Amino acid sequence: QFVTAIVICALGMSSYAFAQMEADSIEMGGGYANDVYYSMENGEILTVDRTNWDIAFYTVTWSAGIIINEGNGVELRVYPNADTSGWNSVDTTGLSTWPRLYNSPEMWEDGAFNRSATNHPNYGWGVYNTITHDVVGDSIYILTFNEAPAKKIWIERKISTANTYMFKYADLDGSNEVSETVICSDFTSKNFLYYSLQNQEVLDREPASESWDLLFTKYVAMLPGNVPYPVTGVLLNEDVPANRFDEVGPDFDDWSSVPFDSTKVPIGYDWKYFDMSIFSYVVEDSIAFFVSNRQTNVYKLVFNAFDYTIGKFVFDKSMISASGLFEAKQADQFYLYPNPANGFVNLETINGMLPDAISIMDLSGREVYRANDVNQTTRLDLGDLPNGMYLVMLMAGEEQHVQKLLIQNN
Repeated sequence: QFVTAIVICALGMSSYAFAQMEADSIEMGGGYANDVYYSMENGEILTVDRTNWDIAFYTVTWSAGIIINEGNGVELRVYPNADTSGWNSVDTTGLSTWPRLYNSPEMWEDGAFNRSATNHPNYGWGVYNTITHDVVGDSIYILTFNEAPAKKIWIERKISTANTYMFKYADLDGSNEVSETVICSDFTSKNFLYYSLQNQEVLDREPASESWDLLFTKYVAMLPGNVPYPVTGVLLNEDVPANRFDEVGPDFDDWSSVPFDSTKVPIGYDWKYFDMSIFSYVVEDSIAFFVSNRQTNVYKLVFNAFDYTIGKFVFDKSMISASGLFEAKQADQFYLYPNPANGFVNLETINGMLPDAISIMDLSGREVYRANDVNQTTRLDLGDLPNGMYLVMLMAGEEQHVQKLLIQNN
């Protein structure tokens, strides 16, 4: 039954009867003031003020990811004149010439505070301590805002075992200093814990990560030539890959002919452009997106219009494949580590199971790696696979066991 589901998925077919294209729309409001979280299955989940936060902490326990609110004009620069010993004597002469740090255009976890990372144990804002397992801050940063005085900030420590961050910030002259502790373990159903430096406030502003697929928002994209530019578009939730097809007809549904992209930007912003002759946005013709939602059902998404005056996206959607990729018995018979994988992954079976073979597939069901000479503990070299989300299938006799694997090769 499981193998049949994979074949159906790979061919882009299904035995289900799917609905016709359904019209829908969302509005971010004037000036793109709101973020809109959206489920391909259930529609709009939450509309929330996009302007009320400054920084946010990725909630996974063994992560050090910290992002900034670029869509609201927040800018981040590392202080180049001293390490944390210079906290009391920050001199911002020449601040505008210091390089800006941006959130990763591809990964949620890789925030602006992490952009100077050099790989483990250096996470950008701090260094991992092998004894305590904490990440200890070693840098001072400067945050600037559209309509508020600049702040200096020092992420002092992440207490990893407690999933807790300790940081402090102040005006550039040292006044109005605030020491803060935020506990990410209280927010693990969400991707991020948000914080406002202006209001000294922790914000619970994101729906549960399992409930949404798309985020309609304003963010900074890297244009050709690596030029940063604020744009309005659509970002993908983690574990929700998508792909794009240009110059296709209205009946096109061959979604599995190219692999899914598991970064956050395969939909993005550039399916539309501003036409100065009519002073309005025009949606490019003949573009279709396919989104594999949290339940791994595949939806077709076609944009029809974009009204910048009220931040309105108009689109059609339909479910075209109930892939059932995870209807099989889940992976209770083997471990994968490290996961995310960087160059390799170890697969270790439990209960003495000896696998016949190991297969790795992309999220369209296409096999991209196979190992037949395997043991109860096997190392798989993955350096040739593109970064993204994959399915690892262990086959033993009549049994198949599946587990997700995220590859993040340097």
